[in-house]
Amino acid sequence: MLKYPATPAKRCTDVTLCVFYVCMMFANVYKEVDVPERVPLHARLRADLVAGRFAADDHLVETMIAELYGVSRTPVREALNRLEQEGLIVRAMRGFRIRSGSPEDVIEIYDVRIALERAAAESAASLRTELHLAELTQLHQQSIDAAGDPALSRALHSRFHEVLWDASQNVTLQSMLAALVARLRIFDRETRHRDDRAETGNEHAEILSALHERNATRAGVAVVAHLARTKQERLDTFVRDRVRLR
Repeated sequence: MLKYPATPAKRCTDVTLCVFYVCMMFANVYKEVDVPERVPLHARLRADLVAGRFAADDHLVETMIAELYGVSRTPVREALNRLEQEGLIVRAMRGFRIRSGSPEDVIEIYDVRIALERAAAESAASLRTELHLAELTQLHQQSIDAAGDPALSRALHSRFHEVLWDASQNVTLQSMLAALVARLRIFDRETRHRDDRAETGNEHAEILSALHERNATRAGVAVVAHLARTKQERLDTFVRDRVRLR
């Protein structure tokens, strides 16, 4: 059985507390988000970390990153500092290394993500545009058509959520969710997952239907149900793995 930290700062069980702590967590990370020259390299590095371009034991050194991306060391230093603030990397003897996460870390991130993404879905139901609906509908159909390609299906699933965040018209929520999900994917990338594309397709259809109706309550409930299921599946996987290792 998994043991969770008892303090609220480490374990959010209340939606209001979850939002409060994640706001505190990312207050410094996003205070300079409007500086355009910092965003591209930071975003590229984060995407490459999530995609597994760097191994878990790689050292992320300024000179190496600068050469790899064809930039000077100054923007690299700034980008690495932001990734550290987001909790994706930690300082090492040489440069930085990718941060490892425990099963408890993954579950905690899910708790906060559920609170924030519910807020995003409720906002999206009211503020989404026809363009958002069209893109979400297309992504949903493409995901169904990609039944024989698990990697493509997962990528389309991720993009569906990103467009949902964008439809909320709330830049702060989008930034927080992007950072949380990046951390989740890095921590969770070694976990073996079962094929849940059928359930995901049905859950995305419910979210999409709620957005069509501009029903904020239904959209929020649908997102919570979707993410709560995936969280429970992660928990079940962690428990099975721990039992197998005993």
